[in-house]
Amino acid sequence: MTGTVAEGEWHGGIFHFPIRVYYEDTDVGGMVYHGRYVSFFERVRTESIRGTAADVNHLFELPKEEGGPLTYVVSNINIRYHRQAKVGDVLIGHSMVTKVRAAAIEVKQWITRDGEMVAEAEVLVAVIGTDGRPKRWPNSARICWQNWMDEAAEGQR
Repeated sequence: MTGTVAEGEWHGGIFHFPIRVYYEDTDVGGMVYHGRYVSFFERVRTESIRGTAADVNHLFELPKEEGGPLTYVVSNINIRYHRQAKVGDVLIGHSMVTKVRAAAIEVKQWITRDGEMVAEAEVLVAVIGTDGRPKRWPNSARICWQNWMDEAAEGQR
């Protein structure tokens, strides 16, 4: 899957997505508010799956016979901040699947500016039914996650 830089791009199992920092993302001093990084990470993950069998819109439209409808929840996120970003910066968000579980995925994400680490996160994303209970990935979504994880592992070698 490829796209323009504005849409993000996959390279070696890692998704890269540009993020411009707007004034609304910052505190009174023009520095990115720490909570906005969660939104940035979410945006990168969302764009990485857009239009695929792992897309939340696709999962939500699955009929009952195929295990649907399904959605996602972030069940754990651990963020480490390295540098402060500021209004006007153009950041690059990166996302990589590190583990595929029966009803969840583990994702490593990081944000850089000019090649320097700004923030990084380890995220556990679970798939659930409309009743709020964990569900297994449908095969089509699991294959997407597995392929991205395998590509990333291969790219790391």
